[in-house]
Order: sequence, then C-alpha cells, then structure tokens
Amino acid sequence: MGDKVCPKCNSEQIEKGIIRAGNGIVHMFPFNNLRSKSSPITSSYCANCGYILGLYVENHERLRK
Repeated sequence: MGDKVCPKCNSEQIEKGIIRAGNGIVHMFPFNNLRSKSSPITSSYCANCGYILGLYVENHERLRK
C-alpha cells in the first residue's frame, strides 16, 4: 500500500481497512477453483475524505496453483 497522498483531497492520512459484507470479511478466490484457499481483501483509503485508493489481496500467494 504505497499510496502516500490522496489524489482527491491531497491528504496524507492514508489508512488500511478490511472490507466486510454482512457478518464476514470479503475473500478473494482463484477464478478457476472457488473451493481452494482464499485471502481477505483489504483496502487503502483516505481518512480525511473517504476516497478508496486501492483494493489488495492480502495473501496473494494463497491463490497461486
């Protein structure tokens, strides 16, 4: 999460968050094997204006064959 400045408001208050849906954390699965290991999806966002700078697969190595 290398973003240091918000492109919308120029704030340097960039934070990391976890995306949740309902009662659980949203997970990424490999497209060709939905029953394999997964990884949570995190984001970096501006704490000043709320702009989401990016989404990230936290443990991307789990999704490899």
